[in-house]
Amino acid sequence: MRLIQSVIINIAIAVFISVLAFAQTSDSGTNHFAKHGLAFDYPAGWTLTDNSTEQAQQLLVTREGSSVQFRIVVQRNTTFRNELADQQRNITEPLVKDVSLKLGISERSLQRTVTHIDVGGADAEGVQLHAPSINKPSTVEVYSLRRGLRFVNLVFFREDADESEGGPVWARIRASLKVDSRVIVGTMASTESPSSETANENIEGSVLNGNATDLPQPVYPAIARAAHASGTVVVQVLIDEQGNVIAAHAISGHPLLQAASVAAAREAKFSPTLLEGEPVKVTGVIQYNFVAKID
Repeated sequence: MRLIQSVIINIAIAVFISVLAFAQTSDSGTNHFAKHGLAFDYPAGWTLTDNSTEQAQQLLVTREGSSVQFRIVVQRNTTFRNELADQQRNITEPLVKDVSLKLGISERSLQRTVTHIDVGGADAEGVQLHAPSINKPSTVEVYSLRRGLRFVNLVFFREDADESEGGPVWARIRASLKVDSRVIVGTMASTESPSSETANENIEGSVLNGNATDLPQPVYPAIARAAHASGTVVVQVLIDEQGNVIAAHAISGHPLLQAASVAAAREAKFSPTLLEGEPVKVTGVIQYNFVAKID
């Protein structure tokens, strides 16, 4: 009986180790990049090079021995709708020129086809550039879209012979791509297209109490009551795209009243804030007024 039990235990251990090893192998098959609000997945065995500047995040994904290259370019500044045409002209077109230089042919020799793809659930418009006349026919796709109020360019280059290799990687990068929305100071809902300067003037320094759909009041702590603590507590909050408070900390007020105020602020609810139709994160303050109670 003991021998049978020992065999069963050893088999169970072996199966557990095999399952664990498989899970580790599966997990190690994907690399994840996440920095400054930009995130995406790409396969293990591929190399990521970060060429970012003060103006934009610029990531290059390549693999030794392959012609396939992926470039992700995300501008750091906020982009409004009336700036999109300028962004596409000043950023996308230079990318197209860079492609023609890389291929060693003139732009006129490239066969252009307007196309659309899905990027993380959003539609991206772009152009497919095909160079059939060189020794190794190649194709480049350049796409542009706005995500999180930031202008995004995606570039997929490959020799046509390597398309089957690059296709699955391209699909993985696009499906996993996330660009965090910019954090807006204050709160603002607009369908217009203001300049960044105008937007900042309208939204800076707002108290958010009046914008809450649900604003629970803090419990007056017993220790604060005993000390006759009173006054205004100001809590800095960060509200996500769905209107939920995801971070809160007290920045002023009586120390005995701050913890209760922060706890109440975390339970507050707000309507989603839209900037030009896009949901954005909002930061601002909630104020709580305490009146001393004497028993």
